[in-house]
Amino acid sequence: EKVDGRRVGVYPLTAENAAVIREVFPFAAPARLPAHLPSFGCGDRLGLANPGHLRALRGFRVAPVLAQQSVRELNLTGRSFTQVIDAATWAVLQEGYEGGFGADGDHLKTLAEVRMALAAGMSMITLDLSLCLGATGLPSCPSVLLGWAGQSFNLNGREVVLTEKTIEDFWRVYGAALSFIREADVLCREYRGAEGYDLEISVDETPEETRLEDHLLFGLEMERLGIRPFSLAPRFPGEFQKAVDYRGDLKRFEAALSSHAFLARRFGYRLSVHSGSDKFTVFPVVGRLTAGRFHLKTAGTSWLVALGVVAVKDPALFRRLYAKAVSSLAEAKKYYHIDTGPADVGPIDALPTAALPELLRDDRSRQLLHITYGQLLTDPELGPAFFRLLEGEEEAYYEALGEHFRRHFRTLGIPEEGSPFPA
Repeated sequence: EKVDGRRVGVYPLTAENAAVIREVFPFAAPARLPAHLPSFGCGDRLGLANPGHLRALRGFRVAPVLAQQSVRELNLTGRSFTQVIDAATWAVLQEGYEGGFGADGDHLKTLAEVRMALAAGMSMITLDLSLCLGATGLPSCPSVLLGWAGQSFNLNGREVVLTEKTIEDFWRVYGAALSFIREADVLCREYRGAEGYDLEISVDETPEETRLEDHLLFGLEMERLGIRPFSLAPRFPGEFQKAVDYRGDLKRFEAALSSHAFLARRFGYRLSVHSGSDKFTVFPVVGRLTAGRFHLKTAGTSWLVALGVVAVKDPALFRRLYAKAVSSLAEAKKYYHIDTGPADVGPIDALPTAALPELLRDDRSRQLLHITYGQLLTDPELGPAFFRLLEGEEEAYYEALGEHFRRHFRTLGIPEEGSPFPA
């Protein structure tokens, strides 16, 4: 067919065609993230949000991870890592973006999951150590680690002496995790070469805050093993619950982040903040104390923005989605930790239509809707109805995403001069 007098071919958005696009246009394929820019994970559970993410990025000096998904999210939505990458490829092509993007296989807990993400083409591998922590049956603490005993370190103005007990406590908790990291790093090198991947180490999904001594020992051991992480995600003080702002003592968080940022600079990687969606209270601290060397992950916030569009454009569908979310809350809480429980949410039949969008500003409703995405998107009636509406209202969705994410970037202090976009 002809477009503007030119003969063009029209091809479907298949996985095969996406692979061809990535081969012909390297900017449409995942790549390592640049070291000189802050980086931002734009989780897209729908496969529709990335054009909006890219429009929000215009004018900001930030490196995007457009394809970011965990195995948990894939299982709940019925998607694959390949589909996640393909959606990013089509978004890049649609928006004319040539600045490069990352693809993050997020919260990978086993070597099989790491291999699956790498085989699909993920350029960033986030290792979730939670299954390894405190493993039983470990051998005794190796002498190479105990060799640090008695040595003194200045950690951001605080003098720390590593004792044998501190080191042995570290080994009991993290010993198995060190083996997992080594084996995963070998896999990354096999699939993408020594310089072809970003490795993140995540210890944020633990009940205890990450001790500075443990962070120090992690860094020393990574250095000794020749492993060069892109980023590390500690468990900070306070609560980083889904869909709501930070809950906790901001001064304690600031002190901990300052010390962890010091160690990250010492070892040459950046700090990562998980469940970073909508944590506006701590964003200025993150941007300032890391001097812009941070990685921040968002995921469900783009889904909530989509629901905000539904609430305005099709209130009846929103009511049905909300009712399904209420009935699915107990099941969804098996996968996510939030404070909101069944007693906090209920029917909204009597709520006026004009008040529906306000539910997306209520913490309890936000958490409810945030974690029930799997049950809603895979519902045989609600899922297709949701996607039909959003595809018909894509410009409204992109506009809402742009406003929401620009607020994230500005609060984080990301510079607005210049852009990775072509002129």
